[in-house]
Amino acid sequence: MVKENLLDPLGIDPSQIFFVDTALSPGEAARNYSNNIMDFFGDKPLSFDWILLGLGENSHTASLFPGSAVLHEQAVAVVADFVNEVNGYRITMTAPLINQARNIIFLVEGKRKAQAVSSVLDGELDFEKYPAQLVYPVNGTLMWYLDMEAAQNLPAALL
Repeated sequence: MVKENLLDPLGIDPSQIFFVDTALSPGEAARNYSNNIMDFFGDKPLSFDWILLGLGENSHTASLFPGSAVLHEQAVAVVADFVNEVNGYRITMTAPLINQARNIIFLVEGKRKAQAVSSVLDGELDFEKYPAQLVYPVNGTLMWYLDMEAAQNLPAALL
């Protein structure tokens, strides 16, 4: 959906867009994705221009789920992580890899996400419960795009 409605109309070179090959096993998919981005960047730092993220009702993002071991991963990497909540593997960038990006954008809509938005942006700091709190660029920009329903629980000072 993002490719069709956002990336294609912007004319972004397909060689600069990275997708996970879900036809592979989880471990192979993570290795393949990691190899693809390492090949693309070569000797340069792994720093994406732009990463687009969503937010789950449980405050997960990029398949970084509450209580998951990958939340503690310090490596700049792509991993296959078994997520009990979905009873399956998810392929995800680690928070350190995400945080290398120059621009990180959360795109969140809907009333059902309002509590998660509030918890991440205005709640106690607890990345075990609110994994999206791990997203904080090292040398980049973090932007949140929320519709009115997703933002309904935020104090005016954050809007």
